[in-house]
Amino acid sequence: MHDVLSLDGIWKFYPAFGDIESNQRFMAPDFDSSSEADTAIKDWGWYEPDFEDAGWLDVPVPMSWNQAVPDLWSYEGHGWYRKTVFIPRDWDTKRITFESDGSNYYTTLYVNGVKAGTHEGGYTPFEIPIHSLLRPGEENTLAIAVDNIPKKDRCPGGQYDWWNHGGLYRNVRLRAKAHAYIENTQVITSFENDEVQVKIAIFSTHTDINSAPFQVRAMLTRAGEVVAQGNLSQSATDHKSVDKLTLTVPNPHRWTPDTPVLYTLTLVFSAQVNGEAVCDTWSHRLGLRSVEVREQQLLLNGEPFVIKGVNYYEDQQDSGRSPNPSAFRQDMQRLKDMGGNLIRCHFPLSPECYDICDEMGVFFFSELPLYQWGRPLVHAHAPEALDTAKAQLREIIAWQRNHPCVLLWSVSNENLCLPLENTEEQHKLVEMTVAGNTELVHLCHELDPTRPAVEVSNCWPGDRVFNATDICAVNVYQASSTPHIDSLPELTQRMHERFEVLRQEHPDQPILVSEFGVWAVRGVKTDYFPGEYYQAECLRQYWEALVKEKNCIGGIIWSFADADVHRRFEWVQELRVAYGLFDVHRRPKAAVETLRALWRSVR
Repeated sequence: MHDVLSLDGIWKFYPAFGDIESNQRFMAPDFDSSSEADTAIKDWGWYEPDFEDAGWLDVPVPMSWNQAVPDLWSYEGHGWYRKTVFIPRDWDTKRITFESDGSNYYTTLYVNGVKAGTHEGGYTPFEIPIHSLLRPGEENTLAIAVDNIPKKDRCPGGQYDWWNHGGLYRNVRLRAKAHAYIENTQVITSFENDEVQVKIAIFSTHTDINSAPFQVRAMLTRAGEVVAQGNLSQSATDHKSVDKLTLTVPNPHRWTPDTPVLYTLTLVFSAQVNGEAVCDTWSHRLGLRSVEVREQQLLLNGEPFVIKGVNYYEDQQDSGRSPNPSAFRQDMQRLKDMGGNLIRCHFPLSPECYDICDEMGVFFFSELPLYQWGRPLVHAHAPEALDTAKAQLREIIAWQRNHPCVLLWSVSNENLCLPLENTEEQHKLVEMTVAGNTELVHLCHELDPTRPAVEVSNCWPGDRVFNATDICAVNVYQASSTPHIDSLPELTQRMHERFEVLRQEHPDQPILVSEFGVWAVRGVKTDYFPGEYYQAECLRQYWEALVKEKNCIGGIIWSFADADVHRRFEWVQELRVAYGLFDVHRRPKAAVETLRALWRSVR
């Protein structure tokens, strides 16, 4: 069993502006600016247990520093956190990890003055082992350095359209467990007539049991009733192992957006070490369902499925990017009330969101935040970003693959896959992004063969990455801000013409419109841009046109709600993007009723 100690609450925080972060020594009373040795000393004491942090800010965690400190609303830079925590004495023989559900972007952890580890990526959970650095039965000091600086070799890169909140903005905790434990699992369901095979791959670590035998007991329950169970017995011949077990479920209830029936899989790992019992438990809720692409269709449980989706940011006025499960659940209910069945986000959301989507029957379009890679104008064109992207993609899939709500994997959004100019530099960048995105699609297929993999493109027709994907996912903005609704048929006709070329290039693939939409300022009641009536009519005509298109499997509107744009996007009319069906306060625009009428008539 696991012992968990939440670290949520008040932490000490200091905004380490550039000069401070690069050299803290200058704050010392004996600092000599003329001394080369003095100016070369870095990180002077901020991670030490006895450092005096009384003058630092008190900030809540989880919460970004942008949300917690009004004067830092637009701050991109370094921030330092400190906290003391008492470690129970009976944790002295356990494996203890620091866990974060997400810290943006690059995180360095110090424990009692010693560097424990780092993590790169702002949107995926991670853990850092710290048991060798702790003093059980005493107060221990944790110090964490984080930065949210956009850089061209990161994922996402130098500029992107969402606002990049920084720091410990998701939940943090310490977890103690035995040194023999279940690390992760991969569950694959296979349907045959009136039963389902639940195939379980169990990834376990057992550093302290050597060649001793261990057992894993598996139980699948629904509403507290056991519907299938099994056991396996093995001997640990290495520090890590992958063991497989299959459960058979007769007459299964299949998970769909209309019937999101959940089962609970519980695995119990047990062994005897030096005469003492070692035990670990792993549990996850599952939905028994199948997804496949066949004959230019997306099939859910063998039946054609139409995607009725919205693009979504985890962004609330009171909590910003931090977890707000009740607000997220309300948003998903708004989507369900309209007849929608899917959300997409450019980056992974908080873990709670996937649990809620599992429960409510909302599909999730899971996307790696590799945004506009290859485009020099947004400072996102470094080749090194691909290695970062691969590491994050592995984390995302390992984390999310057992959630029934996750429908497919997306490796990027709007990368430069066609040259904008006929220059040598542009052609080299295109070759880089096409090859890199193709590698990422193949990696998705390798890590999870049960879900389709896509690359979201605004470089179509002609995007060669579609040669590797399962679906052609395309963003459709045909001069979206046309003057008046009378011109809308011209735009849908232009979309049809481009679809015809795309079908010739990839005749066997379905087409998914991954973005379409237009601005509307709430309260402007006009039938021309940016009025609510114009937006509602634009979405209506696009939706009615795309569902008539051969092999089109649906569309995803940009976007669910208005949101703050990244401060570096100076070309937008304001620093808040008003594509939403709702404004930032979740007040509906006219398009909500239009979509409700369209979507609720489509199954």
